[in-house]
Amino acid sequence: MSDQGAYPIRLDHVLFTRSVVIAVPDHVPSDDQPMANPINTLNTAQDPENPMRYTVTMQTKLNLEGDKGAPYRVDMECFAYFEQDGTLSADDALRGVAINGHSVCYGAIREAVAWLTGRQPYGSLMLGMSVLRPAKPNSA
Repeated sequence: MSDQGAYPIRLDHVLFTRSVVIAVPDHVPSDDQPMANPINTLNTAQDPENPMRYTVTMQTKLNLEGDKGAPYRVDMECFAYFEQDGTLSADDALRGVAINGHSVCYGAIREAVAWLTGRQPYGSLMLGMSVLRPAKPNSA
């Protein structure tokens, strides 16, 4: 079988380094105020010992203050490890890893939060979409 057209980035594995989902005591549902969106942070890095390997870290945080209007506090961190086949420039590889890492990690986090909250007192929480945007440049 030919490798022509094979995707140049491969996912090695995904793991969670933090999985915290806590039901908020005395939660009071409110139709007046929708639940806030999670804060998502994505970091990518090239392995200094193997320039073909990359790591992606995604953190998702929601209601860390424990506001009673939201049913849960969420603090999740997911890692994904990728390898590129050497056909991409460093910039293209980093961009491809960031796009794929975002999809893989946020998908894993959404699934874990839905599963965990489905076994908690206020029922399943399905996180909304996460949109990958370029980082804002620092102002000098």
